[in-house]
Amino acid sequence: MASERLSSYAARLGFPDSDIMLEILELLFPEGAERAVFEALGKPATLDEIIVKTGLSRQEAEKATSYLYRTGAIARYLEPQDKFKLFGAMIELRDATAVDPDAPNRLFQLWERLITEDLKKVVPVWKQANFPAILRTVPIEEAVPIQSLILDIDSARQIIKQAEIITASTCPCRTQAQQVGKGHKCPAPEGVDLCLQINKFAYHFVDRGIGEQISQKEALRRIGMAEDAGLVHQVRNNVKKDMMMCNCCACCCTGLYMTNNLNLPVYAKSRFQISLDAAACNGCGKCVKRCQFKALTLDRSRPKSERLVEIDLDRCYGCGNCVVSCPTQALSLKEVRPREYVRNT
Repeated sequence: MASERLSSYAARLGFPDSDIMLEILELLFPEGAERAVFEALGKPATLDEIIVKTGLSRQEAEKATSYLYRTGAIARYLEPQDKFKLFGAMIELRDATAVDPDAPNRLFQLWERLITEDLKKVVPVWKQANFPAILRTVPIEEAVPIQSLILDIDSARQIIKQAEIITASTCPCRTQAQQVGKGHKCPAPEGVDLCLQINKFAYHFVDRGIGEQISQKEALRRIGMAEDAGLVHQVRNNVKKDMMMCNCCACCCTGLYMTNNLNLPVYAKSRFQISLDAAACNGCGKCVKRCQFKALTLDRSRPKSERLVEIDLDRCYGCGNCVVSCPTQALSLKEVRPREYVRNT
């Protein structure tokens, strides 16, 4: 039977009645010293504070805390004071544990069940809470007309060029999909990590021993690979030098699953939106295949000469994938949101 603290944490993560979440937490925090450390983290704590709260020896506390941090069960913040803490959101905990190279398949199976079975039960509550989007779509620069203003916050490449340190790690979403037998037709290139961490996030990955440190030149090359594959750039939805950059696909990405299937907008849209020159559209449908947000449709029952792509602007996130794939330049991005649209917090 799950402890009261585990049940309380499951509720804090948004899953108060989920047996699946409880099983995940029991797996992440095994009984013994690791569970004792978990129980001590009602609020962020230093190692010394954990020792006092648990009664563990320093060696026991260091070993248990190190294990939980390495496996992604807890977070660590080095400034202004070295403290450990529990994650505040389900997706943060999933992502941190999914990139652990030693994570058991059972954990991935449980995460998959939580997302496909229990997530839809809590979506109405999350919508009512109106949480701000965690990530923001960044457009492919090639898709933005030269007369539009491209800010550094709109540019995946500028974010990379301004980075002090960059790491690349396996994608938690694609790793989960592969572990549960999905993602066989994923467009993402094989054998290359496309989830990028910048500055403080990169230092955390180095500290955990996860992923690889790469140069700006290599990061830019990988961004190009992601764009060629039709993936969507997603970054933290604020203006800070510490960034995460995901390159997402609809077949594997949990965020896109929530957006497309559960109608839960976990991404903020870019400052741009798609525009169609109907006279130039030849109805080829390449843009429809490229769109990860299901914003474009084509009535293929009509003769090809009469086909015209239809756009659902509510579903358009302004990523530019369709623009760069259009052979007749019928699609373009237009700036529809001001600089102030991007959160500063």
